[in-house]
Amino acid sequence: MSYNKTCLLLLIVLLLSISLFSVKPVAAQRATQFSTGDIFEIPAVNGSIKFSVNGTYVSADLVDDTWLFNNLTLSGSRFSGVLMFSAKNCNVTIHMFRSNSLRYTVEGMGEQVINLGLNSSIQSHVSEWSVINQDSVFFAPEKQWKLLPDNTIVVRELLGTLTVVRYNYGYPVNEDPFYLQHSILILTGITLVITVTIATIIKLKNRHQRRLP
Repeated sequence: MSYNKTCLLLLIVLLLSISLFSVKPVAAQRATQFSTGDIFEIPAVNGSIKFSVNGTYVSADLVDDTWLFNNLTLSGSRFSGVLMFSAKNCNVTIHMFRSNSLRYTVEGMGEQVINLGLNSSIQSHVSEWSVINQDSVFFAPEKQWKLLPDNTIVVRELLGTLTVVRYNYGYPVNEDPFYLQHSILILTGITLVITVTIATIIKLKNRHQRRLP
């Protein structure tokens, strides 16, 4: 193989490696749009959920009297995540949804069960959570609300606009595959190997040319 072809091949390998480790795999998923007029009923427990803004989701399923929204995104927000919400004997309007918080208005002295899609295998502590109303009143845990082992929050008999928030006291957990977590290190190694290989080829080519009469 000629010197030019060898360099071209190594360059192609480098470009393919950069593309592989710099782009996360994205599954082809089709989003469904919803509007403020859409109501997600929970007939068995006399509850309903709606949103004060438009948005999208990949799927919305009623499972065991709980609405499960996958890849939920509200207008005006770039965050997309999983939300599980149940409303018992009350009607709820959701205003804001983020990775660590949810704000909603509740009508009716009922119960809301909320899960923000956090890793259920890592149990959080009750001190990491707060439930706050529109008047900045912090409600005490085990009285108006409680935390379940799977990071689900249960709120009971509160009215008005409530914010459920989790304060992250630790470092965020990176759940990406190994090759994505260490992509910079891997790319550096690949680049080094290719650079050394090209330098070796050039050195051998020059040495061979010097030997020619």
